[in-house]
Amino acid sequence: TSPYSFQGLGREGLNYLVQAAKEQDLLCVTEVIDAPSLELVVDEIDIIQIGARNMQNFELLKMAGKINKPIILKRGLSATIEEWLLAAEYILSAGNPQVILCERGIRTYEPSTRNTLDLSAVGVAKELSHLPVIVDPSHAAGRRDLIASLSKAAIACGADGLLIEMHPNPAEAVSDGAQSLHPEQFIQLAGELGVVAESVKRIFACGETKDEESLESLRNQIDDIDQTIIECLAARMQIVKKVADQKRLDRVKDTAREREVLQRLINLGNELELPSELVKKIYPVIFEVAVQFQIKRKLVKEKDLDLSLISHLGSK
Repeated sequence: TSPYSFQGLGREGLNYLVQAAKEQDLLCVTEVIDAPSLELVVDEIDIIQIGARNMQNFELLKMAGKINKPIILKRGLSATIEEWLLAAEYILSAGNPQVILCERGIRTYEPSTRNTLDLSAVGVAKELSHLPVIVDPSHAAGRRDLIASLSKAAIACGADGLLIEMHPNPAEAVSDGAQSLHPEQFIQLAGELGVVAESVKRIFACGETKDEESLESLRNQIDDIDQTIIECLAARMQIVKKVADQKRLDRVKDTAREREVLQRLINLGNELELPSELVKKIYPVIFEVAVQFQIKRKLVKEKDLDLSLISHLGSK
């Protein structure tokens, strides 16, 4: 904002950023402000960020639309959601579909925080577009004491990610120190966000997903899917009952139909990157169980019918 504040290190800073990302096996993100800065970073940075003050820099947006890299587009200081989405359209229409919207707070009359975080924009933007929406609570609050609560609220209301500032010694930071978390605060917040995400049936991944909490979340996901599979099999068997009632006993097994269904499911599995061997092993078992179930049901029904006839004849 001010020409007298820290302006970055240019090429030297880019080298540090790329080296750090490489050493930690992380993606590298940086902001561009014009054509020269875009040209400087485009071959070395994984994700390009366009800041709030450049949201309506249409020539820059068009240039960003011609590169094959994800673009984080921050909402302008006083931009409406419609203006924000139309700015994204400049990138999309130029040929780059990899746009990530970022809500970072808007300018209001409230002086208590740096900006006012508009969390309603998350839901509206996701409803009006197919684009992922992330939230920057650091720039919204401008105060580290509010970042945790705003981050939790963002995850709960559907944000797809967060931008959170952290510094080993915020008091000595050359910019944004007041809104930067200490490393231990960030670690604690990451754990708390996982709990919030799980409470609203979402998964929060912070860095590697090999820690116990993330593993537990993944296992919960698998449990939910397994339950769905069992429920679907039960629903299938209910339909099998109805099919059994419409078949003759000598026509319960339809080999041609089984072959046709199996091939269709193998093709579908291939499209979904599911090993064909898995489908070939599972479905013949399902078919056989269904056939045996139908035969048993038919025999029981015929036995009941015979007993009913005997009872009827006996009564005469």
